[in-house]
Amino acid sequence: MNRLRIAIFFNLTLLISYNSFADDDHHHSDMHDVMAHLLTPASEKIWNASGSIITKEGELSLAPTNQEEWNEVIFGAKVIMESTFILNRPDRAKGREDWVRFSALLEPIGKRALKAAENKDSEKLFVVGADLYQACVACHNVYMRN
Repeated sequence: MNRLRIAIFFNLTLLISYNSFADDDHHHSDMHDVMAHLLTPASEKIWNASGSIITKEGELSLAPTNQEEWNEVIFGAKVIMESTFILNRPDRAKGREDWVRFSALLEPIGKRALKAAENKDSEKLFVVGADLYQACVACHNVYMRN
């Protein structure tokens, strides 16, 4: 199962990379695809595996309960780690120093998420998830203005 996920990840990365070599008219679409199909799902693996939901019936932990669920978080953390390199390709960074700095935040956050997931530490994963959210918001505040 892990080999299948790795193969899918690499094929998706190759597809996204191939599409990014298209002309500038496709740049927005390329970046949207990277975010929508790579970064957002990977981030959600982290965010959806930590914290809790409080209902009138009580508190429900979102922490993974078995190795398969932890493996999903590990997969998401590894994608986040590699996203620094995916986003910092010259055709995407375009020499923008702020873009490079925002992108560089993802690798150490992904490493921390990976360590938390490998240790099955949902409390640390929650803190890392908050840091990931802040990194995303900071970049979006600059690059997603209307």
